[in-house]
Amino acid sequence: MKKLILTYMVLMLTFFVAHSRTAEEVVAALSTVQSYTADFVQSTEIEGFGEDVYSGKIFINISKQAMWDYSKPYRQFYLFDKDSMNYYDSETKQLIVQKLDPSANVFMRLMLNPADIRKDFDVSFENGRLTLSPIGDIGLSTIVFTVENDTVKGISTKDQNGNNTSVEFKNIKKDIAIPSSVFKPVIPEETEVFRYN
Repeated sequence: MKKLILTYMVLMLTFFVAHSRTAEEVVAALSTVQSYTADFVQSTEIEGFGEDVYSGKIFINISKQAMWDYSKPYRQFYLFDKDSMNYYDSETKQLIVQKLDPSANVFMRLMLNPADIRKDFDVSFENGRLTLSPIGDIGLSTIVFTVENDTVKGISTKDQNGNNTSVEFKNIKKDIAIPSSVFKPVIPEETEVFRYN
């Protein structure tokens, strides 16, 4: 479930909106964003297990690649491109490489074409909060983006079991060139690789 929530949050960071805009205007604005980078702190509370806090940096080249790079409490990352997801965990020394079909995966569709958001969500915008309510079952009950000065400053999600994840962004930069090396992380030689089609 954490992977699903994380995947969705990575892809939805493409939203840049103004306080006075309608939901329709917000969705229309999505197609103008080319890239997004930020430092993040993520707090995940799983019912019955307490809270975990993570931090790192996110890089998104819209319609191409996204990298959610954790540095604390240990190194891990999620790397997405148009047809796959790579998940690396330094504690287990494992890399999972998984093929994804954009036509069957809501998260991939949003990365490739965020303007199609209304195909999968009821969208509302009020008081600087863009709220997405899934039309179908994707494991989440709501996703809320906090916006300030046309920039996403935070995301919170709640799943159908009452688990909560919140992410706060700082040092945000949009529409800048992201070095291609960011999307080619070095994997230690002793890493065990699992490939799924």
